[in-house]
Amino acid sequence: MIRTHSSQSRRGFTLIELLVVIAIIAILIGLLLPAVQKVREAAARMSCQNNLKQLALASHNYESSHQFLPPGWLGAMPSDMPAGLNTDIIVIGYNAQNVGTFVYLLPFIEQDNLFRQLMSGAPTSYLDVNTRHSPYWAFASFWNNRNARIKTLLCPSDSGHESSWDCWFMTFSSGTVNSLRIISWGDPNFGKTNYLSIAGWLGLNGDLYQGAFFNRSRVKLSDVADGTSNTLFFGEYHTRQGPWGSPITPSWMAAGYFPTAWGITPPPAPNTQPWWMLGSRHTGILNFAFGDASVRSVRYPGNTGVTYNNLIFASGRIDGAQVNHDNF
Repeated sequence: MIRTHSSQSRRGFTLIELLVVIAIIAILIGLLLPAVQKVREAAARMSCQNNLKQLALASHNYESSHQFLPPGWLGAMPSDMPAGLNTDIIVIGYNAQNVGTFVYLLPFIEQDNLFRQLMSGAPTSYLDVNTRHSPYWAFASFWNNRNARIKTLLCPSDSGHESSWDCWFMTFSSGTVNSLRIISWGDPNFGKTNYLSIAGWLGLNGDLYQGAFFNRSRVKLSDVADGTSNTLFFGEYHTRQGPWGSPITPSWMAAGYFPTAWGITPPPAPNTQPWWMLGSRHTGILNFAFGDASVRSVRYPGNTGVTYNNLIFASGRIDGAQVNHDNF
């Protein structure tokens, strides 16, 4: 038997139809990408806010255990300073631990093992604010753990901590930009942080507008006379270009308190933001944690942004000034 097959002609896409389909797909992708980016940034912002909340809660737990908040930094001892020099200035040649706030908070942000490793090779009094010791890099237990990456200390919106950029630490002594001291190792092995404790206007020298964290501070929650809901404890600092032209991100091990004296800066591109100002990678805002562990998104100065005076009032703990929360 002879079987016959009937063939049926099949019509394919024409070039014009194919181009129309591609154009439609491109339009849909173009409409979808901004939505995806917004969702991603919203998630990153929420994660950042949660990090700051955890740091504020950790500082409360530390205060409950030690009867005072962790110090902003272990810089030079007042008795080590030459005559005429301010006790809030860093002099690298003096005996000083040079460790910052976050070393103290490690056991309270689920980093107990790391804290024990750090202290395993250091004197038991190493973190005592009234005791002088050699810098942290003199102890192998600290130096060998300097590369620890701690998620709670990193903002997802800032990719600087993924790079081999400089890490640094600093302090300041007066109201001029030149007095904000910055030291960089240029070592890619340092673990980074996007958060800093808030020193108030100028830390120890801020007088009336002094914050909760400064050089060798021992501030109790009861010393926050303005109320914890009116006082900034932690704020954001993102990767930016340092004074020598290299991008810098703070090191969690050494970075400490930071002033609000020079305000806050929005994030232009590329990394050209002033290194002496607080800022974030979030669009239009940066996050602060108040002393009551509430986290607020602060808009940059402008018609609806935080005013300079309100920022200073919020960063000080004993100024008695009224903080306008509508600016936050």
